[in-house]
Amino acid sequence: MKNDKYASHSDTSLVARLREGDLEAFNILYNKYWSVLLDESYKRLEDLASCEEIVQDVFIDLWEQCSNRDIHNVEAYLFTCMKYKVFETYKKNKRRNVLVEENKQLYQSQEAVNVDPYGDKDLKSLIEQWVSQLPQKRQEIFKMRYLDGLTTKEISDLTKTSQNTVQNHLGVSIQKLKRLVIQHFLTILVILFNYK
Repeated sequence: MKNDKYASHSDTSLVARLREGDLEAFNILYNKYWSVLLDESYKRLEDLASCEEIVQDVFIDLWEQCSNRDIHNVEAYLFTCMKYKVFETYKKNKRRNVLVEENKQLYQSQEAVNVDPYGDKDLKSLIEQWVSQLPQKRQEIFKMRYLDGLTTKEISDLTKTSQNTVQNHLGVSIQKLKRLVIQHFLTILVILFNYK
């Protein structure tokens, strides 16, 4: 786990520097622990994209919270954060699978009685495809906001992400969705606001 090229930098001194906003100290810790955290998280989730996002979030939290935390063992701290985020991701994925199944059943029942299934199905498929192509974190936040109806504050609390970050993710998503609307169907707006 330890690497000779980091021998001249003790974790304690790096954390002390990091508390002062030292970007070089952060980069050293990042390079030192990134691959190890990724490997360990992958053993638990076996989803590389999710694991990369988890590890990225762990280091973002380290950068943002280091000055407010009493970190004596940065390796243990990072591993604890990683395990917590893996657990949260597992719970969210399980819940998402339930929602997908419920929505699938709902769409099937709606299509059975829809007088114009072609247009409706086309638009729903377009939305589903677009949502599925969002980065994992952005997709999760978008669904929590527009499918689950949570506020940005609730999403912030659930994802342990700052409210500004949540709003940024939603802002980027909406901008991309607007371009999609212009390129394809203006009527997709109606589906968006009824997509629950």
